[in-house]
Amino acid sequence: MYKRRIRGWSQHIDFMFLDNLCAFFSLLIGFILVKKEGVLNSLFFWSILLEVVLINLVVIIVLDTYHSVLHHTPWDEFVRLLRQTGYVVLVLVVFRLLATGSDPDLIIIARLALPLYVLSCYIMRQTYKSFLKKKHHIRNRHSLLIALETPQIPTVLPRILRSNYGVYRFIGIAIMGKDPSEEEAREAIRSLRQEYPEVDTIPIVATTETLEQYLTNNWVDEVYLDVPPKADLPVDLINSLMLMGITIHTALTNLDDIESRHKNVEWICGHLTITTSLGYITGRDVFLKRLMDIAGGLVGSLITLILIPPIGLAIWLSDPGPIFFSQTRIGENGKKFQMYKFRSMYKDAEARKKQLAQDSGQEDQLMFKLEHDPRIIGQKEMGNGKWKKGIGGWIRDLSLDEFPQFFNVLKGDMSLVGTRPPTVDEWNRYEPFHRARMSTRPGITGLWQVSGRSQIRDFDTVVRLDREYIENWSLKRDIHILFKTVWVVFARKGAM
Repeated sequence: MYKRRIRGWSQHIDFMFLDNLCAFFSLLIGFILVKKEGVLNSLFFWSILLEVVLINLVVIIVLDTYHSVLHHTPWDEFVRLLRQTGYVVLVLVVFRLLATGSDPDLIIIARLALPLYVLSCYIMRQTYKSFLKKKHHIRNRHSLLIALETPQIPTVLPRILRSNYGVYRFIGIAIMGKDPSEEEAREAIRSLRQEYPEVDTIPIVATTETLEQYLTNNWVDEVYLDVPPKADLPVDLINSLMLMGITIHTALTNLDDIESRHKNVEWICGHLTITTSLGYITGRDVFLKRLMDIAGGLVGSLITLILIPPIGLAIWLSDPGPIFFSQTRIGENGKKFQMYKFRSMYKDAEARKKQLAQDSGQEDQLMFKLEHDPRIIGQKEMGNGKWKKGIGGWIRDLSLDEFPQFFNVLKGDMSLVGTRPPTVDEWNRYEPFHRARMSTRPGITGLWQVSGRSQIRDFDTVVRLDREYIENWSLKRDIHILFKTVWVVFARKGAM
């Protein structure tokens, strides 16, 4: 029976346990050196330990600290450990500032415990990785037979050798296809010796005709079967091997032609499918992203309520009328929703947009931008050719008009980070490849905004940045964009 390997952070529970064990002993030593005695009976010690462990676990999961952990270089491991520790300390400091009754000795304890933790955790990781690698190379490795055609050897075999994390022991190669030549296969293998010396340890053990007989007489745990492009799937062979109880991994090489970084095998409506998509997000990440949206949405909505009196009064005094602006926008996969903003333009802005687009030669553009937009409240051209900036311009420069969108985030129409939602008119004029940017939930900020903000006028560049964000999405990248957004807004980079 095939035991599917655990994926994601849960496969590293052993590292997480040892990591927090190091945190426990480091904190214990720090308390003992400062408090001298009665540490284990101290409620304060156990409460701090609980905070550290929980925060550490969350940071490890969010940063995906142990991804490909066995392949981390010593320096890479050290950098990852420092980054993880830094985030834990930052969150813990914020938590302690919000808490009451903190012990004044906590700073001294932290100064002692932190170096101990970093040192002990680093030694633990390196030692444990060495043990695991030795264990993988000596025992408990699955025997794997590679079945492929001769022309595939120069490309497929190196990829397999590079990607083996010590889990498999390659016992041989079966040459597939019609009338396979073992001599040609050996020559193809010999050409790889200089870069991959280990190929000499993988003999050719069978061909298409003799594969079943070989598997009958020899112990093999699993078979890796690589089907070349435009070749028929060897269903009869796969069924025969299945009857023998052998696990078969069938690589469909022709799927490499599909332009997608994300391909997953799934059961859909009772059928086995290869699911391809522009972006990919796990259920865990959906939960964490929504949790972050709710937390940020609550804080942002509270700030919005505080901003309503001063901003509302400034807008009303400059142009009496509503202080909020609501507009139908396009959300994820074409879903319409009402997006809210503080009104930074005159009430007739939408009516004047068409004429301004014609005057500026942008009537056919998918993104309308003016360096000096006369529709912005208080903005007008002076006699010397310079433009006077009014309250609307300041609201837009500081992105204050965006704050009501935090209500959209709480409703679930938008996210903190995503792609900017287009108007219905823009959406209707999109080319098919433009629509890819709305395959995710729109956001208040995103990669486009922190990469140039209003200075980016070329819509194809916007689409490219949005596709890049979707294809390479991660929670860590969202957090990075949020921090960068704060810097961009306060530095007023790209603002008009």
